[in-house]
Amino acid sequence: MLLGQNALKNKKNYYYSRLNDNQKYIYETLVQGISSYTEKIKVPPRPINELTMIYESVLLDNPLIFYTRTFKVSSDLNSKKRLLYPAYNISKKKVREYEKGIHEYLRVFDTAKALSNIEKVYFIHDYCLKHFTYDHSFNENSHSILGLILNKKAVCEGIARFSKLVFDYLGVKSLVVVGTAKNPDVDSQYEPHAWNILKINKETYHLDITFDMTISSKKIRYDYFNLCDEDIKKDHCITGNVPLCTSKGIDYFTVNSLIAGSYKKLSNIISDKVNQGEKTIMVKLVNVEDIDNMVDRVMKIAKTHCNKGLSTTTVSYNPSQCVFEISYK
Repeated sequence: MLLGQNALKNKKNYYYSRLNDNQKYIYETLVQGISSYTEKIKVPPRPINELTMIYESVLLDNPLIFYTRTFKVSSDLNSKKRLLYPAYNISKKKVREYEKGIHEYLRVFDTAKALSNIEKVYFIHDYCLKHFTYDHSFNENSHSILGLILNKKAVCEGIARFSKLVFDYLGVKSLVVVGTAKNPDVDSQYEPHAWNILKINKETYHLDITFDMTISSKKIRYDYFNLCDEDIKKDHCITGNVPLCTSKGIDYFTVNSLIAGSYKKLSNIISDKVNQGEKTIMVKLVNVEDIDNMVDRVMKIAKTHCNKGLSTTTVSYNPSQCVFEISYK
């Protein structure tokens, strides 16, 4: 039995829960067939777009099914069934080898099992930023969990699927969100994107590890850590039906008192951090006046806090989330 068949043991997967009874039957049939590496799977005669939606639901719910992304379909006139042919991109023998390796790999996270759920989220987030990078070469495994496990790099989809795999392993409820987003480092149009939604203390939050990974290579960032809908939608667009994330208060900046609602508050935060000997300060501005001159004002305030041992001030800016990184040398 392949590990992917564990999917049938958990009927609480989010995308599975969104289906009607007939669609759930097809979902379960697909999981059984794909996990057994079946070449031809018989399913009820449903429209292609519906079968595509169910197939994608299987893949979104089950990151351990990493060896197929698409399928072909034909009709069986005798049985009045649809014949669905998964496009397997890895041999069955290799899949079994990889699954054993994945099981061993997940033990890296055993040390986090005793942590609270929010601590587990920090652990996984920081682990990804310390050990992995974004795959600009678009390797063949970049869209699955294999990208990070084998090559230590993946695109957003692979990162989100891997994160869900580890969240599942540690008992944190999560799902992969599919939508579009605007890269905070590049003035570009919205592009296809994937990230996660987590459930912590009965509330749901957005977590985009990919964006935090790509903002800076020098410092772990938390610009997209446990955000509500209002904040994530500043540069993300959700295209599917996902849970509402309306709660606030456990994002990194709120928890660490790094929210500045005025330039005076910003100055106070910088002053406190400089006095504590910190040379890199992260702060998020909200509801401040004079938005057009925001960056200039932040730089001016930052420079006023240079002490005798710090001669250079640099400021980087994530405009969508209004997060500033102020560095002193």
